Amino acid sequence: MNNETEKDFNLGGSIDTALSGQYQLSITSVFKEAWDCTIKHFLSFSPAIILLAILQLAIFFLALHFQVSNVTEIFENFAKNGKLPEGFMRSLYIANFSYEVISAPFYAGVSLMAMSHAVGLKTTTKQIGSGLQYTIPVIIVTLVSLVLQGIANLLVPVISLYLSLAFTNAGLLVCEKRIRPFNALWISLRAANRKLLQLAVIYAVIMGLFLAALMFYGIGLVLVLPFFFHVKGIIYRNMFGVRLKIVATPHDDSNDSGGENDQDKPSQIFNA
Repeated sequence: MNNETEKDFNLGGSIDTALSGQYQLSITSVFKEAWDCTIKHFLSFSPAIILLAILQLAIFFLALHFQVSNVTEIFENFAKNGKLPEGFMRSLYIANFSYEVISAPFYAGVSLMAMSHAVGLKTTTKQIGSGLQYTIPVIIVTLVSLVLQGIANLLVPVISLYLSLAFTNAGLLVCEKRIRPFNALWISLRAANRKLLQLAVIYAVIMGLFLAALMFYGIGLVLVLPFFFHVKGIIYRNMFGVRLKIVATPHDDSNDSGGENDQDKPSQIFNA
C-alpha cells in the first residue's frame, strides 16, 4: 500500500507578480547567488555545458560547410588579407540561426538544470535531454524570437537587443509552466519590462564577462557559461517562481526498531 503524501508548492514569484512587477531583482544578490551555485555545482554541471557547446559548434560548422565548401581557406585568406568573400556573412548568419534553432531543446535542458540548482535541487548530466519533451514548442519560441530579432536588427538594431533581453525567459516558461509558445513570449516580454533596467545591467555585465573570457583564449568560459545559466535560472525563479512537489513517506513503526518519528523522515522534493 502506497502511503506517500504529495504536496505541490511554488518557490519564488508567480506569473501574476511577474506581470505586476512585484518581484525582487537585486543585481548584487543575483550575482552572488549565481556564483555560489556555479561553484557548488561546477563538477556536476560542467559536462552538460561542454556537451551543449560541442553540439552547437558541430551544428554551426555543418551548416556553414553545406553553404561554403572551403571554410578553412576562407579564414586563412581573411587572416592574410582581412577580406571575406561576398555572401560569406550571410552564410555565417544562416549557420548561427541553424545551431540556435536545432539545439534549442538541449539549451532548454541546460536551462532547466540551472533553474533546478536555483531552487536547491541537484542534477545529473543526462538531464541535458530534459528539454526534448518540449522540442516543438521550444523550437517555435526560438524560431519566432530569432526572426523578430532579425527583422528588428534590420530596422533599429537596439530594438533587437531589447527583444533578446525581453524574450530570455520564454523557453523556461514553455518547459516549466507549460505555456504555449506565443503566450510565453508575450508574458516574458511584459514581465521583463517591469524590471528592464535591472535586467539590462545584469546581462550587460554578463556580456562583458563573455568578452573578457574570450580575450583569454576562451579559458574563462568554463566559469562564465555556467554562471550565465545560473543567473537565468535565478531570475526566472524570482520572476515566475518554480513549481515543486514534496513527496513524504510516513514512517512505519512495524518495520523500524529505532523508534524514529515521522518528522525525522526526510521528504523528497522534485520539480513538479
